[in-house]
Amino acid sequence: MSIVFTLMMVLLGSSLVTTFVLHPSGEQPAMSADSPLTRHNRCRDESLQSIRKGLLRDLNLQSEPWLPVGGLTRIREQWKNSFSAIAHTAKLTAVPTLPGNSETPSAANSTGLECCQRASEIFLKDLGWDNWVIYPESITLVQCTSCSSLSCPSHSVTAQENPSQVPCCQPTSQEMMPILYMDELSTLVISSVQLTRRCGCDPDKLHAAQ
Repeated sequence: MSIVFTLMMVLLGSSLVTTFVLHPSGEQPAMSADSPLTRHNRCRDESLQSIRKGLLRDLNLQSEPWLPVGGLTRIREQWKNSFSAIAHTAKLTAVPTLPGNSETPSAANSTGLECCQRASEIFLKDLGWDNWVIYPESITLVQCTSCSSLSCPSHSVTAQENPSQVPCCQPTSQEMMPILYMDELSTLVISSVQLTRRCGCDPDKLHAAQ
């Protein structure tokens, strides 16, 4: 009897130990301020805030219009189809451009820095603007910057606000992006912002920097 009791105690003790190991405390270890996840979240928040400010300024708006959530779904679908048809027609009738300096993916100056372009697709929903912006649903932002830059990209809408570390690294191709939104008076407004599409180095500026 004593042997059976002793075996039961050993088994129970082993189960308790196993349970303790497999089910640790629910507390999560504190993340370092320099951890990759923390840095990613911080960069993302800073970028979205910078994009909001830049777009509002280019649209000549002091603040975001306040509209009820979910009231633009039907209107958005109608205008989305219209803009898609216009964009398709413009693409078919566009005059092809001759290759030039804008086709050069990167160039280096005497310091060894190279000009790179960083593209990010920003959804209006991520900006919290899907309740007043009708078109587009997303915007592709291209930033001209040093290839060796490790800091948080600012994704400024205009290149003038975000000078590159490389003197010659500038936008070589830009286009106007139409933006359709509804203001607080329920009036449809069509505006546009100028967006960078390609980055490169002008040979004259490159030699001047050297």
